[in-house]
Amino acid sequence: MRQSQTLTLLFAVVALGSLACPVAGQEVSGSEVWRSGVGDPVMAVALSEDGICGLVITECNIYVYDPNATVIWRYPVSHGESVAISSDSERIVAAGDHLLLFDREGTIIWRYKPDSRIRDVALTADGRTICTATDVGLRVFSLNEERTVANVSWTFDAGDRIKSVSVDGEATGIVAGGAAGDVYFLSGDGHLLWTYRAGNSGIKVVISQDGSTVAAASSQQVILLNRNGRLLWKSSVSGRIADVAISRDGSTLILADGGVAVYNRSGENIWTYATEEGIRSVSAPSGSMKILTGAFDGSVSLFDLQPETMSGGAPDNTLSNATTAAAEPSQTSGALPNGQTTSQHEARVLSPATPVAVVACVAALMWWRREGR
Repeated sequence: MRQSQTLTLLFAVVALGSLACPVAGQEVSGSEVWRSGVGDPVMAVALSEDGICGLVITECNIYVYDPNATVIWRYPVSHGESVAISSDSERIVAAGDHLLLFDREGTIIWRYKPDSRIRDVALTADGRTICTATDVGLRVFSLNEERTVANVSWTFDAGDRIKSVSVDGEATGIVAGGAAGDVYFLSGDGHLLWTYRAGNSGIKVVISQDGSTVAAASSQQVILLNRNGRLLWKSSVSGRIADVAISRDGSTLILADGGVAVYNRSGENIWTYATEEGIRSVSAPSGSMKILTGAFDGSVSLFDLQPETMSGGAPDNTLSNATTAAAEPSQTSGALPNGQTTSQHEARVLSPATPVAVVACVAALMWWRREGR
């Protein structure tokens, strides 16, 4: 009787384990909430954690939108390149010829003139660490308690022009993309932990807020890595990738490829928005299912995504030629050519629920054998 009850418990644990994580085959539906325009080509966009405050930067101006698509303030900039916002929306950073720190109302509280033009900027969730990508390397600033003054914490010279940068929510992991096609992963205090050869030209990189996943996009290729530099998958895509964003836990990837394409962690295309506007920038905050986009023609759009469970199996529109790899980078100074690791093979990516179910099964089986004694 006791063994029968334990067997029942075993199957219950296995069943719960397989439901603990979402399975492959989840699609989303998307709708455009609003559309606006700024008149000039959009260089970059950023959306607040709650999806309410939208930032747009052109070469000449930064614009801040409210939820009703109304511009609540704007400020002139010189050769604007990038923009970022803290989780509480109290600090906004704009980059170009100058690095500008704003409060929520649009008042400049700190200004910095770099030696080299800033190509990209990233801000931690608490708004206390600013990471900048420049033609001479990576430069990281730390703000004081009031977040009103910033000082250079450290710099990193990769011997390469840094084109993009991203930081996780706690500033424990920073990822940078080089003009030569390398991904650099650094600790929060500036130590280079690993590099990965992702392509032959400048790439866009992003790290999830929880620091677990890194995405890199180079022209028509997208790569997903874990925090240790292990290749999860890589694939070619049909459109030219201009920007990339990722969800908090790394489960959802958003690409700007002229339109918008959303993929899950297994490389399945779960939503696509096709347009001729030439979308070149996307932002998807970790706290919402909203996407802010900016296009070459100056149009700005906010999309709202809603999950939908598919009735059948996994869709057949998985990223083409997707490959996965199981090896970790063997050194911090560089990876093998063309993104290869020491063991690379084609494989089907497991559902996120599979490891949970396996662990639950093994644990329950061990318990059953012990009780049987």
